[in-house]
Amino acid sequence: MNLFPVLLMGKVSFFELQPVKLKGKMKIILATSGSRGDVQPMIAICLALTAAGHDAVLLGPPEKASWAAELGCPYQGFGRDVSAFIDGFQNAVTLRAGLAFVSFVRKELDDQFRWLPDIIGKADLVLGSSLMFGLASVAETLNIKYRYIAFTPQLFPSRFHPFLTLQTHTLPCFINKISWKAAGLLDQFNMTFLINRYRKTHGLDPISNALDHILGENTIVAADKEIAEMPGDVEQTWVQTGYPHLALSPEQVPALDRFLENKTRPVYAGFGSMPAKDQERILPILIKAAGNLGRRIILPRLHGLSTEYTLGDDVFFIRNYPHLLLFPKLDAVIHHGGAGTTATAGASGVPQVIVPHILDQYYHGRRIFLSHLGPKPIPRSALTESRLTAALENCLSDPGIRQAAKKTGEAINPQKSLGRIVEAIETVS
Repeated sequence: MNLFPVLLMGKVSFFELQPVKLKGKMKIILATSGSRGDVQPMIAICLALTAAGHDAVLLGPPEKASWAAELGCPYQGFGRDVSAFIDGFQNAVTLRAGLAFVSFVRKELDDQFRWLPDIIGKADLVLGSSLMFGLASVAETLNIKYRYIAFTPQLFPSRFHPFLTLQTHTLPCFINKISWKAAGLLDQFNMTFLINRYRKTHGLDPISNALDHILGENTIVAADKEIAEMPGDVEQTWVQTGYPHLALSPEQVPALDRFLENKTRPVYAGFGSMPAKDQERILPILIKAAGNLGRRIILPRLHGLSTEYTLGDDVFFIRNYPHLLLFPKLDAVIHHGGAGTTATAGASGVPQVIVPHILDQYYHGRRIFLSHLGPKPIPRSALTESRLTAALENCLSDPGIRQAAKKTGEAINPQKSLGRIVEAIETVS
């Protein structure tokens, strides 16, 4: 019998996994690079693997080390602070920001090639995610088994969605297919070139496509099929498990409890990967849109937030409160469309208004609309008070959306999703 711990409201409870054919205790190194949204699900997986008896360690951004230690997650700092890099921009969706990000990733790749061989040398299996683009080749050099964990189906080339940098998700299928081919050709001079340069110095055959190489074989798609099912034309081998939620115990916030209990249920708005300065700029829009509908709103407390937004009985600011515990108590969630927030709102059975500004956020916005879990997404560049008010009103008043959100929440079992991920890892060939 395999029992996995779940930390909830300060107590540890256990749930049973279905029996699987185990390969014995493994030394597993997980590696990720990115913001909190990239690190948090990998912590959940690392803790689950540890609970299953494996020797698991997570490599991740150094600034998250103390947080991981508080959660009891074996952790080693590696790479640069991506969140600080993003917060350095007024707007992350500019040519300057895009070029700076490419340069950032190239430097990360150099560091991975330089330091990972010594770190992962004794592992039985390595699991990469997010920006860990060099891990597959390093693992191959050392003859170590490798798997990639994807948190969105949009990472896989398909005629049913475009390449990640395209914001439009209503293009004809043949245009989507062309976008992937074009991206692959352009990448021959970027990531594919850099990876092949490393491979040549280590006697490995060159690769033809960096993305195919990074995804590898039997990719673990840690996303909920109820929201975003894998398209049928994907050529890579994969297994879809569901999203790995990290069950956190919240600090006691009596003022929040009183806010939640008072009057009608509030809404929440938060934009994880958006630069902090841009998040503060849209606060008036969020507050006014909720107020136009007579709704109270909960917002994340940003560092250096102006005091003018801290007043009023209808606005409440929180910091790092677990979404999995908060969202079920709300009537709607307004967010950027990150994989983690989308999955959490889906599992919580709450309608969503997505305001995407980069990469797969547009994909998730489209999926939420097509799944009837929320209205059409509003791109950050098109966000206005009137548009957000209309979208939020649709979310709150449409019984079809509310019913679909509830049904989706009932269909998703976060504990079973995490168990399926562990099972997929343990059955690595």
